[in-house]
Amino acid sequence: MIGKLMEFFAAPSDAENGRVGVNLQKRFLLLSDVSSQGSMSRVYKATDVETGKTVCVKVQDREKNEAAVARASRYEERPSEGAVAFQLRHPSIVRTYEFGTGSKGEQYLAMEYVNGKSFERIQQQRLGRTAQKVEWLAQAAEGLAAIHEAGFIHHDVNPRNFLVNRDHQVKIIDFGLTVPNTPAFRKPGNRTGCLLYMAPELLRREPIDERIDIFGFGAVAFEFLTHRLPYDSHTSPNSLLQRFSQPPNDPLKLQPKLSKELGDILLRLVAVDKRDRWPTMSTLAEHLRAVPAKR
Repeated sequence: MIGKLMEFFAAPSDAENGRVGVNLQKRFLLLSDVSSQGSMSRVYKATDVETGKTVCVKVQDREKNEAAVARASRYEERPSEGAVAFQLRHPSIVRTYEFGTGSKGEQYLAMEYVNGKSFERIQQQRLGRTAQKVEWLAQAAEGLAAIHEAGFIHHDVNPRNFLVNRDHQVKIIDFGLTVPNTPAFRKPGNRTGCLLYMAPELLRREPIDERIDIFGFGAVAFEFLTHRLPYDSHTSPNSLLQRFSQPPNDPLKLQPKLSKELGDILLRLVAVDKRDRWPTMSTLAEHLRAVPAKR
């Protein structure tokens, strides 16, 4: 039985396109509509009829997905979300078992089902002590580092895309806007993602790299620990100007119990000038775990 499952979840024969012509209505028994991810898809808790396994099935909106692909780069073909997600293997990244095209031409992914809460929901419900939140952030940082090491920019780092399961394990989700970290995709112009967590250089349509993810992660972490964004959260011109040219708010004034060491990390993560920003996600987790969470 284990051998059959391993064979079934082996890499698709075509690593670029995955499986083709799958009848999703027959293949998966949809149990519930979990959520929509970025409005470009529908996500369902489902049973894989062939294996009996509980999975998460993501079915993309064809027209919206094609429009996003067109915006990503005019110079190089962007790989599908499934082709990207299938390559990523890390405990803090949701596992993609299979991807491909349905019988109606729709792209789909079959992923591990995560029973948990997003950072956004945890924030809204004021759950978790500071030390626990720092550990979740450290796990999230490790997952994001793995994405960068695999040669990709997530491009949509926001609190909805981090889930915490019942074992307190963080899972990064949603690679619908993820692009290769190559010259074609670092060019100006691909201003996609969640506006409140966008890096200044992305908003200004300047050349980008993985540091837009570092900024986005910093904004998520700042909000997670202080209940406020590092800048005015409104989308007025004045608030955008703050993100372009003014230093972020002081996290210790918003949450005085945070340690100075942790506050300093938050400020480096959301530095306006990317040259002043925390340099790489690969070193962040160990620093987060090493500093005191509170004074």
